[in-house]
Amino acid sequence: MQYHTTINTYLIFFKTTLNMIAAGSLKYILKFLKLEEIQSESGFVTKSKVNLFSCRAAKLKSTGKFDLESKELFHSENLKFKIRYNKLLSDDLIVSYDNNEYNISFLDKNEFDNTATITLEKINK
Repeated sequence: MQYHTTINTYLIFFKTTLNMIAAGSLKYILKFLKLEEIQSESGFVTKSKVNLFSCRAAKLKSTGKFDLESKELFHSENLKFKIRYNKLLSDDLIVSYDNNEYNISFLDKNEFDNTATITLEKINK
């Protein structure tokens, strides 16, 4: 009976260590911005981007795809990152990476190893 529980403990440990992020793979810095409405003394309301938090990330398989809308060809760039989960993370944030801004198009939280996989879509300016 003791042998069986030891094997199960080892297997659970092995499964969680496979999904963990190695510290050396966190080479990229992502800044997460939030749009906030700021009211001036005169009552004028403006939207401003406020730095919410920054974190290091591991870059995963990156894809570029072409979309056809209204018979025009648009190039949209999608990036995929794996980060350590932060409770402030949500899909309505803007991500700043490499002097470009991205929307979070997909957010996958992994509760077992405290990570999150995010897919970013470039904002066309």
